[in-house]
Amino acid sequence: MRVLRDQAAVDNSAGRPVQAQRALRAALEAIDRVGAGVPRDDLLAVRCKTLTTLALTDFLLSGLAAAELRFDEASRVVAELGDADLGARVAYQRANVYGRAGDLASASAGIEAALARLAAFTPVEQCSVFLSRGMLALETGEPELALESFHEAAGLSGAHGFVAEAQMSRHNEGYARYLLGDLPGALTTMAAAAELDTDFSSATPLLDRGRVLLEAGLVSEAIDVLRTGTASIAGPPGDGQDQLRAEFDLELAKGEQLRGHRDLASAAAERARAAFARLGATAWAGRASLAGLLADLDHQGRHRDSAGAVRVARRTARRADALVGTATALGDLHLADNARVAAAAALFLAGDLTAAQAQLSARIGPPVSLSDELNVSGVTAAILSARGEAGRARRLLSRAARRLEAGQQGSASLDVRTARAIHGTWLSVLDLRLAHGAPAVLATLERWRSATDRLPSLGRPDDEELADLTERLRLVYARIRAEGRPEPQLERDADWLQRQIRARDWALSARTETATQTPLRIREAREALGAADRDLVWLFGMANRLWGVGIVRGRAVLRELMALERAVELAQRIRADLRAAATQHLGELRSAVWGSLHSAATELDDALMRPWRLDAAGLVLVTCQEVSALPWALLPSLVGRPLTVARSLTAFARRDDGLGRPVPHHRHVRRVHISVGPALSRARAEAGAIAATWGEAAVVVEPSRARLLVDALAAPGVVHVAAHGTHEVQSPLFSSVALHDGPVFAHELQPTGVRADHVVLSACDVGVASFRPGEESLGLAASVLSLGARSVVAAVSPVPDAVAADAMVAHHRALAKGCSSDIALAEAIVATDPVTAAFLNLGGRFVP
Repeated sequence: MRVLRDQAAVDNSAGRPVQAQRALRAALEAIDRVGAGVPRDDLLAVRCKTLTTLALTDFLLSGLAAAELRFDEASRVVAELGDADLGARVAYQRANVYGRAGDLASASAGIEAALARLAAFTPVEQCSVFLSRGMLALETGEPELALESFHEAAGLSGAHGFVAEAQMSRHNEGYARYLLGDLPGALTTMAAAAELDTDFSSATPLLDRGRVLLEAGLVSEAIDVLRTGTASIAGPPGDGQDQLRAEFDLELAKGEQLRGHRDLASAAAERARAAFARLGATAWAGRASLAGLLADLDHQGRHRDSAGAVRVARRTARRADALVGTATALGDLHLADNARVAAAAALFLAGDLTAAQAQLSARIGPPVSLSDELNVSGVTAAILSARGEAGRARRLLSRAARRLEAGQQGSASLDVRTARAIHGTWLSVLDLRLAHGAPAVLATLERWRSATDRLPSLGRPDDEELADLTERLRLVYARIRAEGRPEPQLERDADWLQRQIRARDWALSARTETATQTPLRIREAREALGAADRDLVWLFGMANRLWGVGIVRGRAVLRELMALERAVELAQRIRADLRAAATQHLGELRSAVWGSLHSAATELDDALMRPWRLDAAGLVLVTCQEVSALPWALLPSLVGRPLTVARSLTAFARRDDGLGRPVPHHRHVRRVHISVGPALSRARAEAGAIAATWGEAAVVVEPSRARLLVDALAAPGVVHVAAHGTHEVQSPLFSSVALHDGPVFAHELQPTGVRADHVVLSACDVGVASFRPGEESLGLAASVLSLGARSVVAAVSPVPDAVAADAMVAHHRALAKGCSSDIALAEAIVATDPVTAAFLNLGGRFVP
């Protein structure tokens, strides 16, 4: 009988409740068949323990009502025996079931009863008690208590060699670290737990990992993990896994909401709500209802002016308010507070600002996660602005931007730091709408762009595992390149290694934190641009229009420029035409392609550049996603004009020399490193000409290897790379340049950072970046800049090898004469083929 009960407990934990139910029913039948010779009290105690285990099984298969019937029967046995220790065991198991159902108040009472008589439990059961207390603390928003409880469980499991409990303790400890804001620590701890070999289902660890990745802002990756977890749950509905399936659906709803897929989010939330309701898991059903409400609110916010919008918003507010009552009754204060925020948002849409503010004021505790905290700030700011308190609203949003910045502390991964900006996207849009006048708009753009713009290196530690995975990937890529048409297995190996590298990268913590540079005030900005003799134009989208804010002739100006949709059309056409123009065998199509390219460039120039009447020696341009990666030097107003494409005004000024003044011309370049990749017909001649330009300061490294280039980028000086390049759209940190021992990936530069003053990437496409919400960009050139380079020259489109070589040699000759990098590139483009307008000077100016 005990063997059957123990096996059933294992089956429950492993996600096999049907087998557990079969074993437990057999155990009860065996108890009933036992005749004389066995003490009655012993039989009753065994029956009670079997009933409590069966209660959990019945809950998994049939819901809370079925479980309560078993608990009631077990409680009658306890009363008959008068056994307080046995009563504590029943209370503990009842607490587990109530916790799964979401009745946190009842669950808490049961856990406390168990802790009061902890000696009644075996060591392995004591581990489970602490694990349960930790899980309950997670649900009630007490991550410190959760971490303490999991630490106790880990100590017990380690002392007694309980591998399964050790895995659960470590995994849950990672989840507690996530709630405390330590994303790298969370991912590291979870990964270590997953390496322990146990018989438990992988679904729950995948569920928690998906939750952590959502909070990290890695939404697509989180959805992939959640879908994998859902697929790992074998069996049809009603097999005891419905609670777990519903939890996956709930997280998928949150992920699709972040991706802007409202219909998918609503469908997943409703599937989850219906499943939880069938199981009697009232609080969980409430969480799913909240996810559905948030999807509805997002839709309502986009259609505020439609007929019946106020009526729909009031109905949503009533649903949210009812959810507050349900959550409060169940002791789920975190859910109640989040429902209050949803109610406030709905009331704001309905125009009832007093009631909306009352809902926010009724919140009981602080937000548990950064995303919740930013959401509260956004709703509060929206209400304040509607009440005419725009100043207070903007101050609150300014604090939210700093909180977003602080929320990235500790991570050494560019991937994570850029991804997490998704949680502040709608706040930055609201802040921009509240800004009045050019100075305020410029300050707002700087505030949110600077929240994730760090210089210099992220202080990442060396990691042997990551280095080994990267070297293995380099070898796989070398085999793919050698075979021409690689075997499918090689491509699968490359994909697997990329996923392993990204996961390891996410888990690394920074050795030290580098504070974000304080955005410049407008007065300081004027001084920085004036000293450099540069104008500024910053392009941004708002309300389906493309706008610009500039500092021209020292004066801040705000302009509405053109329809955003038309700007996107023109940008796409220019990109396509430029790629076609780079083909050396256009024949009769050449004039048509160049005619189309010049026509689109002229229309874009008339709308975006001519209105400013630029008259400084050069231009600093900050672009947005819709018009990024363009050959700006082809626009008539910008032909021959020195141009720097910067991430922000602050980023440009800090790179100029850290004080907003140009670097003195008398500073001499002490080192020029030249790497040459294979399979480029003009690469050697290009390298030789550049080396001759710089003389003894230059060193051509051939055969060029990855490690040597990484080391060169980590030191001051000029670095030139003549090699084939690749931008990976889906995994931009694997964008690379190809050297003799394989590709050098963007992510490889993170441990050492980049201290090079000027980096020239004479390779196709590596100036392109993949964008994430919040105008966050990732790619090879973007990574080189983020990690500390002063300036980078890179192409946003293919350029024929011979043409690129001529342009880059001309660029270096101008540099060697003392020209700044933007002037040197402008002269090189004018002196060579127009297709070299694909090369941009990015980041800041380098002056030799």
